[in-house]
Amino acid sequence: MTKRPPAVTVACWLLWFLVAAGALVCVMVVVQRDDLGAVWSPVQVGDSTVQPVEFVPVILVLYGVTAVLAATLIALFRARNNWARHSLAAIVVGIFLVTVATVRTDPPRLVEWAAIGAAVVCGVTLVFVWHPQSRQWVRERRRAPREPAAQEAATDA
Repeated sequence: MTKRPPAVTVACWLLWFLVAAGALVCVMVVVQRDDLGAVWSPVQVGDSTVQPVEFVPVILVLYGVTAVLAATLIALFRARNNWARHSLAAIVVGIFLVTVATVRTDPPRLVEWAAIGAAVVCGVTLVFVWHPQSRQWVRERRRAPREPAAQEAATDA
């Protein structure tokens, strides 16, 4: 088996960094729940029956699902599945769009800077996920024999 190219290794590390950063963002959202609630909940006017939005459980479940999906796809990407590479790129683009949307809501400074940092990391991650070395890595799988027994049978004949 050929050695994993540097672009694939860096892409995987950046993807794991995004998963870990997402966990830190969840902690930040729980800690700054009141400040974010003032920005993300509808404004109460007079005798309005509109209740403030409880967004923390939604964010925690969304993170959990995305993190498990990303962890699974990272393993599949390392095993040379091209569709996993494209799926990871779609997740990273989604994270990028969420960060842009978050900055537009005028959140607290710490959340804003975390979103800007995540957007930069997303851009760099996409470069490595779509790098020519990454493309070559997943395409070599098709050329490699499916099973070691098939290779042994070919050399015995």
